[in-house]
Amino acid sequence: MSSIALDHWHIEPSSRCTLKCPRCPRAEVPESLLNKQLTLKFFKEQLGENTIEQIKKITFCGNDGDPIYCSELLDIIRWIKDINEDLSIVIITNGSYKDKQWWIDLAHILDYNDEINWSLDGWDQESNEKYRLNCNWDSIQTGINTFFDHNHQTYRVWSAIGFRFNESHIERMINDAKNQGFDLFQLTKSTKFGSKYPDSYGCNDELEPLDKHLIPEGHRFERDLIYFTNKERRSEWLKPLFAQRAESLKKTDYSGICLIGNKGVFLNSQGEFYPCCWVATRYGHNQEWNNMAKSQFNLHNRTFTEIQNDKFWTTDFLTFRWQECQTKCTPEKLDDKSHVLDW
Repeated sequence: MSSIALDHWHIEPSSRCTLKCPRCPRAEVPESLLNKQLTLKFFKEQLGENTIEQIKKITFCGNDGDPIYCSELLDIIRWIKDINEDLSIVIITNGSYKDKQWWIDLAHILDYNDEINWSLDGWDQESNEKYRLNCNWDSIQTGINTFFDHNHQTYRVWSAIGFRFNESHIERMINDAKNQGFDLFQLTKSTKFGSKYPDSYGCNDELEPLDKHLIPEGHRFERDLIYFTNKERRSEWLKPLFAQRAESLKKTDYSGICLIGNKGVFLNSQGEFYPCCWVATRYGHNQEWNNMAKSQFNLHNRTFTEIQNDKFWTTDFLTFRWQECQTKCTPEKLDDKSHVLDW
């Protein structure tokens, strides 16, 4: 599997979540949802120290779940850092329902190599729960304030998606993020609206922003970044390597960003390995990938070495014939700086 970049891993430690966001696969394809989580034992035995030593960045996020609801997340991060202290860890979370002590413990584990990304689409309980259903704003703020009080090294991001209900309040959210001490405000322009997918969301999608500048042109989300500080964002230190790989791919017949590394290979909460999280979603067009991952590329069934050495990666995989590959990773996207460098 030498063709796939393994510097960056996107790991879903838990598919559990307290929220019911309407455009999440949890809500859109609930019939195949399994609430699972990875354990410290899994990391030690199925991945192992040698694999962790080779990884440069881990993004804890998920297609279905929020990483903070993995019951052993803190122990897993401690173990990873004991093995590879230079590895960058990124946590993406809604931030609800954890108590103050949990955030204190996390604050003492993470350092300047790391980053936390709070996904907040509103400015209070009423606004945030218009999409982040079942969130708890008070506990989110407790988590943010507690972490900020006990950790000044880790990079802090407020990440918002542009919706109709918040498009006229984005400046307020930016100011709130700056005043609260975040390093960066990240505005995501989502594709999951009726103008992109009318069969799924209809032609009168009430979540879709009226401002068309908040809708990406292509089939992948876009982002605007507003920096508040000069703090180094260590999670970006791999970008020169990603840029070099993207340039090299222009001389080949391949364009998948799984060969670059910025998106990261994906390991879900069931121990299933994928080249990226896009082909791992539980929508019908990914059924072939879902079936392969349940057996052929399941770390509960095979070692990672066996998965790496499977001939699939040097044969059928390199056709990139799947819908996600054909729509998101087209050759012309290699000239899109954000596509080949950003997560």
